[in-house]
Amino acid sequence: MEQKRPADIFQELLDYLWNGLGLEEKGWKRLKKGDFKKKTKNGLTYQIWFDRSHYNYIDYEIGHGNVEVGFSCIIKQGDDYLYSFRIEPTTGGSFFRMLTEDLRLDTGLLDTFLPLVKANYLDFIDRFEADPVEALQPVCAPFTEAEDYSWRIHVDEQMVERYGTVEQLAEYRRQAELRGTPECKAKTHTGKLLFYQSHAKDVDHAWASSRTREELDQVVEPFVQAMRQTGQWTQEDEAGYHLYRQETDPEKRTFRAWYLIANPQGLPKEFVQRELEFRWKLFPEKKEEIE
Repeated sequence: MEQKRPADIFQELLDYLWNGLGLEEKGWKRLKKGDFKKKTKNGLTYQIWFDRSHYNYIDYEIGHGNVEVGFSCIIKQGDDYLYSFRIEPTTGGSFFRMLTEDLRLDTGLLDTFLPLVKANYLDFIDRFEADPVEALQPVCAPFTEAEDYSWRIHVDEQMVERYGTVEQLAEYRRQAELRGTPECKAKTHTGKLLFYQSHAKDVDHAWASSRTREELDQVVEPFVQAMRQTGQWTQEDEAGYHLYRQETDPEKRTFRAWYLIANPQGLPKEFVQRELEFRWKLFPEKKEEIE
């Protein structure tokens, strides 16, 4: 087996994406540092830039390695970033592990990226160049996210100001205001938590799914009362509590309970102990690591 360095894997990744996205035919250029870039006559710059982890390595003697890469697809005008599309790992963070078990480039993973980049970035560029107003209509908000939080689009207000209509700008600002409400913050934060925990390998999913509402209430309600009494309870906490009360899925309800009781700062030691007991049952592997 040919032995390769992380830099070799990174170069293979660039080649695979460059060819798979058909960027050369679209007039893009490859920069020396690896990024893909295209400048337009109207002052816009399209760029796909890559970020590599500082801890990349391949050790063929022990048969183990780690090559992590993240990337973003952006549209900018001068120094202003107007539009960005980013794919994010389901486990959280911003880097993807790009090696298979036999230490080769994971082209299967890259194949899942290609249609997403085409649909949410390259196709958007084509629509935007043809009709900016129509292109902005479905993304007329600060953030547009996939239901599974695997990707997100960020549109800056300047993008809508410069290329959208008065009505689109008003809708954008309305969406931005809604995003700042406690209800929306709680829904977003807990939504991501539910998704990541549902895919986490260190979670005892059987235990989480078997908790009854009564069992969880016995844990959650004392925490809620104590937090309210100490003045630490926020509007976002209250919104998260309502989401917990409304949740019908047993496993998700357990995750929402965890969201409410995690990090009980300022509460008596008995609450810290209860939180630890809940934590170690939900994440038994983490307890083993400490012990």
